Amino acid sequence: MRSRITTFLLASVAAMTAQSAGAADFSTTPSYKRSAPPLVAWDWTGPYVGAFVGVGVSHSRSHDPRFPNTANGLAGDLEHVGYGLTAGGTLGYNYQLNWGIFGQRWVVGLEGDIGAFDTARKVVDWNDPRLTYDTKTNWLATARARVGLTDGPNLNYVTAGFAALNLKDSNIDTTTGTAVTSSKTETGYVLGSGVETMLGNGWSAKTESLYVNVGSGDLLINTANGFQIQTDRRQFYTQRFGLNYQFGSGKNGPLPQVNWSGLYVGGIVGGAAASVHGHGNDTTPPNVGEVGNNGQGYTAGAQLGYNWTIMPKVVVGIEGDVSYLGIDHTSTNLFNSTNTLYGIDTSWIATLRGRVAYNTGPALIYATGGGAWVNMKEKFGTTALTNSASRSLAGWTVGGGIETVLWGNWSSKTEYLYVDAGNGGPLANGGNGFVITADQKYHLFRSGIVYRFNNNPLNARF
Repeated sequence: MRSRITTFLLASVAAMTAQSAGAADFSTTPSYKRSAPPLVAWDWTGPYVGAFVGVGVSHSRSHDPRFPNTANGLAGDLEHVGYGLTAGGTLGYNYQLNWGIFGQRWVVGLEGDIGAFDTARKVVDWNDPRLTYDTKTNWLATARARVGLTDGPNLNYVTAGFAALNLKDSNIDTTTGTAVTSSKTETGYVLGSGVETMLGNGWSAKTESLYVNVGSGDLLINTANGFQIQTDRRQFYTQRFGLNYQFGSGKNGPLPQVNWSGLYVGGIVGGAAASVHGHGNDTTPPNVGEVGNNGQGYTAGAQLGYNWTIMPKVVVGIEGDVSYLGIDHTSTNLFNSTNTLYGIDTSWIATLRGRVAYNTGPALIYATGGGAWVNMKEKFGTTALTNSASRSLAGWTVGGGIETVLWGNWSSKTEYLYVDAGNGGPLANGGNGFVITADQKYHLFRSGIVYRFNNNPLNARF
């Protein structure tokens, strides 16, 4: 899944022009009139360095590669739902072209980064606790090209390139502690998009969403528990929030004063990734492990909100949204796929959140948090018979993003939300009486377009 519908596409339909410098008005008489100082044109050309923090999400899947070719092969999967923090440094170079489309100019560049990347999680098999599968990620590095459009201080871009990820996979026999491990740096590719906005004095802030794929892992054979495990899908998502310092001229142009106060409406669209894991809830061994479900899908909906400017650089607000949430995925347990199937099918998600933002002028850099409600159907059972339950779960959400001026009263936003919807309570297996309780956690990577109702339209001239 490329879970992002990018703000690059939103910005490509913007109709803004750069404000040119005023020329001096010279008289033919000895008396001279002082002209207004020329405006400094915004220019993204030059090298930059920076740092970032964010969240990483693991969506890996392991299986027994002997199935279905041998009698000993096991049919199910182990789905990894780890997530954690990431932080690191960035080095890059931009070149702004003197031509573009729709009143905006193209910017091309190269960027490299490296940082800590923690999505570690141990998974104990549901039906046979002798098997523990452990994946640890240590660091992630990328080398990417960037292509985007700028209206002046705002840059919306897409990015792609090379990724290197250091990780450790282990097949552990829980009884004896015997572990078979593969620890190495794997390579693959990265895709993503983001938005960056100038802050003045050479500084800029950005947020970006990246998808990383490093292919399959090594075959791990543990003779102590008799299991053979290979991770055939190693996918990761990361949302980053960064601060860059841009070298060179043209980074200190006047930032326009923008009226962000008032009522607004908009639409949102993006990608969603589940980090759901169900635990055994019965007293009959050996069901002491878990069944992971890392489904993925899309989200789209509408939002309504109101902003107040309480200080020149501080904007607070309240925002609500209701969206379709399309994740429909069933996972099967490795040791006994016919007796342990767990599925989720989400319908909609709603949030009601507060926002606190730093106002740069042409952009809001904000944190957000509040309540979240998820409507979903979960099922648990065997291939012959499953029980299901439809639930509306209440929980909480936290996240952040950047909102930038487009034109007139229009703006666009890119944001990440972490949603913890709690659990829906016990659900019995229709075929054998096993009981599961699943923790429902989701990651939303969203873009939006917003129209603001106020008497002082957004000033989109830079």
